[in-house]
Amino acid sequence: MTLAQQFHHEGHQEGRQEGRQEGRQEGRQEGRQEGQIQAKQADVVDVLEIRFERVPEGLREEIGKITDPLRLKDLHKRAVICASLEEFAGGL
Repeated sequence: MTLAQQFHHEGHQEGRQEGRQEGRQEGRQEGRQEGQIQAKQADVVDVLEIRFERVPEGLREEIGKITDPLRLKDLHKRAVICASLEEFAGGL
């Protein structure tokens, strides 16, 4: 293998390694974000269960579709202060 071929080969290996590292980092970050969203969704449901004992499956599903962290934070606050499940669900 010529010197030029060695540099070319090493460059490809380094590029692949960097790409894999970046992919793993992105995957971990996405996993953390997804975990945080799921935790926020669960927090909303937990508050509703504590306050109203039973949360209908349809309402759980609607909360599970929401992935905006700020919206989930707002829903968590609303779950704490709403007068009824109907009032809470009306704001979805």
